[in-house]
Amino acid sequence: MQSIPVLTCLTNRAWLWFAAQLLVATIVGCAPPNSFQPPPPPEVLITHPTFQNVTSYIEQTGTAQASELVEVRSRVSGYIKEIKFEDGDLVKADQLLFVIDEEPFSVKLQYARAKKSEVSARLQRAKQSKSREIAKANLDLAKAELEFAQTSHRRMTALVDRKATSQAEYDQTEAALQKASAQVVAARAEQDQAETSFESDILVAEAALALAVSEERSAEIDLDYCRIKAPFSGLIDRRAVDVGNYIAMDASTVLSRIVQVDPIYAYASINQADLIRLRTRSSTPGAESSIPVTVGVDESKAAPLAGVVDYIAPSVHQGTGTVQIRGIFKNAGVITPGMFVRLRIPAEVVEGAVLVPERSLGYDQAGTYVYVVNLEQKIERRSVTAGDLVEGKRVIRGAIDAEDQIVADGLLKVRPEMKVTTKWLETRTEEKRAAQNQAPPEHAKHASAGS
Repeated sequence: MQSIPVLTCLTNRAWLWFAAQLLVATIVGCAPPNSFQPPPPPEVLITHPTFQNVTSYIEQTGTAQASELVEVRSRVSGYIKEIKFEDGDLVKADQLLFVIDEEPFSVKLQYARAKKSEVSARLQRAKQSKSREIAKANLDLAKAELEFAQTSHRRMTALVDRKATSQAEYDQTEAALQKASAQVVAARAEQDQAETSFESDILVAEAALALAVSEERSAEIDLDYCRIKAPFSGLIDRRAVDVGNYIAMDASTVLSRIVQVDPIYAYASINQADLIRLRTRSSTPGAESSIPVTVGVDESKAAPLAGVVDYIAPSVHQGTGTVQIRGIFKNAGVITPGMFVRLRIPAEVVEGAVLVPERSLGYDQAGTYVYVVNLEQKIERRSVTAGDLVEGKRVIRGAIDAEDQIVADGLLKVRPEMKVTTKWLETRTEEKRAAQNQAPPEHAKHASAGS
């Protein structure tokens, strides 16, 4: 009997809960059903393409190289006595760099000069020889004695015929005549020998003098090679040897290196199409020096260097299909040999080129494209070919007209055949400029925050 009030209380609460659920169900059942509401079309910025005459450029990455490079070597062997530069110096042409001990070469030069003086004296003595005159005098004497012997023989022959002298005296004159004749022959041979010896002695002395002169000159050159100088102006590398070291006269010993960086070269390789464009610009072979080019370093804030193309390789590399070109530039230390540089060469003038903002271009596996908003406010895809960048706009080639509405921003929000709302890029730019002009100065903002 005591549990009946509790059950009655629970039953009343259950009825109240059931009535509340029924009321909610009734209200919900009378509400209208849910339906999908599509989002509004996305807004994109549009602009018209611009048309103007632009210069097309060939841009290629290359490497900088010194216009001149030399490895400093010694032409004589010896001990390093002095070093006249500091590592990394800017040296001038004919500046003294190394001095090799000169004493042995000075002695060698003195010996060569003494030998030259000796040979010169020998030549002078040979030229002043009187052997020819002595031989001629001996020949004349022999001829006189022969003439006397002949006269005596004739006289003696006449006396013998008259029986006025003895046969013994006649035989004596006969022998004297033969002797005189033989002396004439001998004197004539001596004269010929003297003439020949005189000329040969002079020739031998002249040859010896020429040899002595060459030895003297060789000694002078070796002595001069002891003082190693810079062949041109440039930056010198660190020294490879120190004072007191012995260096040998061979090609393996490099004392240092000098590079000329002003002017400086920049080498790059271009493809066949770009080569044809350059050849069209410079139709005369060998006229590359008239083609201007600029070079710069991507990481450098310095202005690009202006120069000219001074060399184009005469043939295309079969393996890569490219051809090497070289530009030469005045360089004040901005570019160092070995740097990667960017070459920019004006190739041709494109008349009426189509330009669109850089952000208008999209890229995928099919290529480069732009989105165009048609008359139905729907997106169309137009495939294009991108060209040079001119003042923030990209030159393109493709089916683009002057009245086409190019999507300038928001490419990721749309796709082909999607309907969009548009706003002109130029209007947005003007609004930004107006907002910037109306914005308070920075010091005014700080003052307002402080108050």
